[in-house]
Amino acid sequence: MSDELKSAWEIALEKLQGQEDMEVEKLSEEQKQAIAEIRKKYQARVAEVEINTQSRIKKAVQSGAYDELEKLRQQMVDEKRRLNAEMERKIENIRKPESE
Repeated sequence: MSDELKSAWEIALEKLQGQEDMEVEKLSEEQKQAIAEIRKKYQARVAEVEINTQSRIKKAVQSGAYDELEKLRQQMVDEKRRLNAEMERKIENIRKPESE
């Protein structure tokens, strides 16, 4: 038995690395930085959507347009989903090896 304890994550990675078709790609520092920048950018965009939607919801409540509330919330959910999907696509493009 090993002297140091391994996390479930480390054990799973070791098992995956043992399988030929499941090799785990290591990211370069440039890739890590690019992914961090993308995440930061999209987190800011999601926060902006949330702030704008909350402002619009507040205005709708103040004007008594309660029928608009669910529509505004759904638009926010859809926009956040779209932004997250876009972010994941960009991150996946960075992770892909150039040779593919």
